[in-house]
Amino acid sequence: MPPFRDEMEEKAVKKTLTIPKWLDDLAQDHKVNFSHVLQDALKKYLGVNQRKAE
Repeated sequence: MPPFRDEMEEKAVKKTLTIPKWLDDLAQDHKVNFSHVLQDALKKYLGVNQRKAE
């Protein structure tokens, strides 16, 4: 894959999600990094550790 395309594949994208208020309150109290938790959860759910090489 060309270097520019590699760079574009690693670019972060914004996602919007909806969670119950009680869960948001609890997460905020524990200073949860939502982006980090979501990335870790998606990787676990999809069975990957890193971006797969093509």
